[in-house]
Amino acid sequence: MKAALYHGPVGSWPEKPMTIEEVPTQVPGPKDVLVKVAACGLCHTDVTILRGAPVISEFPIILGHEPSGIITEVGSEVKKLQVGQRVIISSNIPCLECEACRSGWENKCGNNVLIGVKCNGALAEYVAAPEVGVYPIPDNLPLEDCCIVADIVCTAFHAVYNRAKVKPGDKVAIYGATGGIGLMCVQYVAAIGATAIAIGRKKWKLELAKELGADETICSEETPELARTLRKMTGGGVDISLDTTGVPAMLDAAFRSTKVGGSIVEIALSFEKMPVDINRLMWWELDFMGSRAFGPTDIPRAFKMLEKGITTLDKMLSHRFKLEEVNEAYQMLERGELVRGAVIF
Repeated sequence: MKAALYHGPVGSWPEKPMTIEEVPTQVPGPKDVLVKVAACGLCHTDVTILRGAPVISEFPIILGHEPSGIITEVGSEVKKLQVGQRVIISSNIPCLECEACRSGWENKCGNNVLIGVKCNGALAEYVAAPEVGVYPIPDNLPLEDCCIVADIVCTAFHAVYNRAKVKPGDKVAIYGATGGIGLMCVQYVAAIGATAIAIGRKKWKLELAKELGADETICSEETPELARTLRKMTGGGVDISLDTTGVPAMLDAAFRSTKVGGSIVEIALSFEKMPVDINRLMWWELDFMGSRAFGPTDIPRAFKMLEKGITTLDKMLSHRFKLEEVNEAYQMLERGELVRGAVIF
């Protein structure tokens, strides 16, 4: 099969780009399925890895953790899935046996399978994955577009509904509302009946945030006093701040613009030192929490909202690429030129 291989070493991309090569097709184990990839979403996490995040233990590796496709083979112990089904593969596949999984915290599983990180991923014509991490796509949803459900759609769902617990009437600031997770957060916040304030760098993406339900938008590059602007806009501060950027200045603004007793939810990965105003955290009794990926129950719920038209994938996948264009695609993503991109097979 044809695949994009990252040979490393860590941090050598883009000077040493991924290469398109013929490699053996993965062989599914007894509890696995083999999926012919239709589309694989391109994620900022991949860019972080390519730029040097110390998470890859073996090279070469096939990146890509947002696939949709069609099952072509099932293992002897697979019980529910069948050849020919349209599916997505979760980017966070739990073991279902550890203490975290048995406690209902599957998203915190320490033995999880992370395709494209801990093992070969989906920037390839075929990918194998455990049945437990593979989910059928509803008939009325498009196969290619659904690739992003496996990550950003469900990651945003978990952050908004399970961690932030947004309620109707809440005022919610979404930092990085011009990226994939941020734009999905906008949709969920709006669907709940809360006020969604979209914050981002790119004006054309802020216009999209408006179309997807944002009540207010703020261009961070044109707003030097971001926290003060938010406090004035909301009459004292927001109830909840969602940070999807992992940028220190944005987290600092979140701390300074969240009202007394409010919540700050960190959704992004970052390898930078992050500022935490511990005095404000204590004195204002703020809740500061992380939101890690999503659990198995979030996927069907997110699909149901898409089926009913409460949320949409329209305009989320702004660019489609050939596998041979994958290096250019990731550089465009890094420069902020995409809403979300995908490699189409």
